[in-house]
Amino acid sequence: MLKKILFLHILLAFSLAVFAQSPAAFKVSPERPESGKALTITYDASQTVLSGKKQVSAVVYQYINYKWKAADLKLESVQNLWKATFNVPADCGFLGFKFTSGDQIDNNQDQGYFVMLSDAKRKGLIAPGGYAGWGMARSPKYGMDIPNYIKFEGISDSATYHWLNQEISYNQPSKSMLAYPYASALKNTYKDSATPRLQRVMAYLKRPEASELDLFNGRRIAQYLLNDKNLADSIEKVWAQRFPKGSLARITAYKNIGQSRDIATILAASEKFLEDFPEYLSSPEIDAQNRISYGMVYQNIMVFGAMQHPNGNEVAHYVDSLSFEALPNVYYKLIQIPYDKGNLNRLKEYSDLLVKRFEYFKSHRPESMAYLSPIEWQKEYQRLFVLNVSRVYAGLLNKAGLYAQALRITQEAQQIQHYKQAAINNEQAIALQKLGKSAELEKLLIKSMFENQSSTEMTAMLKALYIKRKKSAAGFEAYVESLKNPADLQKNQEELKARMIKKEMPAWSMKDLKGNTVTLAGLKGKTVVMDFWATWCVPCKASFPGMKLAVEKYKNDPDVVFLFVDTEEYKAGFQAEVAKYIKDNQYPFKVLFDNQTEGAKTNDEVFSRIAKTFSISGIPQKLIIDRNGYLRFISIGYGGSATALADEISSLIELTKSAN
Repeated sequence: MLKKILFLHILLAFSLAVFAQSPAAFKVSPERPESGKALTITYDASQTVLSGKKQVSAVVYQYINYKWKAADLKLESVQNLWKATFNVPADCGFLGFKFTSGDQIDNNQDQGYFVMLSDAKRKGLIAPGGYAGWGMARSPKYGMDIPNYIKFEGISDSATYHWLNQEISYNQPSKSMLAYPYASALKNTYKDSATPRLQRVMAYLKRPEASELDLFNGRRIAQYLLNDKNLADSIEKVWAQRFPKGSLARITAYKNIGQSRDIATILAASEKFLEDFPEYLSSPEIDAQNRISYGMVYQNIMVFGAMQHPNGNEVAHYVDSLSFEALPNVYYKLIQIPYDKGNLNRLKEYSDLLVKRFEYFKSHRPESMAYLSPIEWQKEYQRLFVLNVSRVYAGLLNKAGLYAQALRITQEAQQIQHYKQAAINNEQAIALQKLGKSAELEKLLIKSMFENQSSTEMTAMLKALYIKRKKSAAGFEAYVESLKNPADLQKNQEELKARMIKKEMPAWSMKDLKGNTVTLAGLKGKTVVMDFWATWCVPCKASFPGMKLAVEKYKNDPDVVFLFVDTEEYKAGFQAEVAKYIKDNQYPFKVLFDNQTEGAKTNDEVFSRIAKTFSISGIPQKLIIDRNGYLRFISIGYGGSATALADEISSLIELTKSAN
């Protein structure tokens, strides 16, 4: 019965292959293209979702050495058809195509446009990678498909097994690379009766000349597919004996790095790890499966090295070793976290080095992003740069007086953000103001206010321009409101209404900055806004300018009370630090200190009870309580815009006031 089912699956797979390779809209010439030779693609958009488009482009996915690599393909219009010639690489076994026009994509309705290549060197045979490409492209659960190309559940395990079996049968060198997905498909197809076949796979992986990757895959198969711990242990023993300074030793050394919480110890262990196991000798496949991140090791050395040796050169020494994936986190740890209180000259020096490394990848697509075509990579690079770097980098440039450079960075960022990020808008406004570009500044301020993505500093700039024109501040608040997108305001109001709840608040009692006791019971009859924060919490403090706007709006309303509850502090003397921070920034806030229970490491008694009661966690957390002591709204985190936050808090207060 199983053989019959397997035969039907294979028959279905072959019929699908014919359909997917020969849709009416897509043709290739010659009909049996070979690796290493040119082929012509003809695309009839009239039969697809791209019908009538004036410009159509294509991306070609090449399956080379069992990995996907994308390239852009320029199409020319020829008699209502789109055509192109593509020179197939000699080591390519399989091709996939995607056709685009703007944001619209045609991928043959999630069936894919695929071409299996013949081997130019072995007449009558499929090129290496051809069978595997056809199987893996349609088997997403095995993790070797084309990322973000087609979206469907995938072909059956038996079909996947068939194509991988064909690949291994006709291309023996693929055995090591495809061993685990092949064994997984085999197990998924034959279930309990797969064991004899899996044992034959194991015999190959344990052969005397087996590589580390072979032994690693053998251990994985023994452990996860055969559930044979003794076999897995015996393979590991052989692995350790044959490669005493190989991946097993590297895995152990990497795990040891994280055993300590002492910065100096972690720094020393990370440096020793690189000395003993340089990255160029590592196995990316084994590292990935064991979550070994060289990026994390470099991060340890660069961040902790900068902390331990303020005048050291760790950053300059290791920056060019960072992968693109490691860069955002290193930039965050090394630059963004200490941005508000670090040595700005030193931060800018580090930032320049990291930005230079970012820019290297702009023209050198990372291997991990090879599935993106060069044009797609440029867009993704810019998005990631803006997301992780632009705001802080522009801020450092502004603080260094390099306003023209800061302006360029923010202008490039606006191509992605479209004035929807207050922090970028703020840095651009500073640069424009310093450069004396008043007309451009006013346009920016108006666009930012329309999106409700402004800072208090930008609001002050807009007010100055308003007064200069009107000779008075009268009517400024109404003017600001008139600039905001009414559709967004209405949508936000409706979303906020839908978030309203009615839950009884736990009783609490806390001390304020002056040592006075404040209780929830004592605030009955008032609308209360509780903002839970800490001195170490970056988004908490980033939200304070917006909260200040809200506080000032209600300063003459005796029925609205704002309480800024300092919680989860772990350093001694935090009370004095809090008082100084509030005073230095001239925040008109009433601060309360959360209680610290005996033996606890932090002062989080009240917040812990509230978090448990309402199933919330983390700060910043803003709670709005009605006059009868019921919790009505929970506002989590901070979106980045002072004006948007002030509007949100104001709306929540008004909705709470009018609630039954």
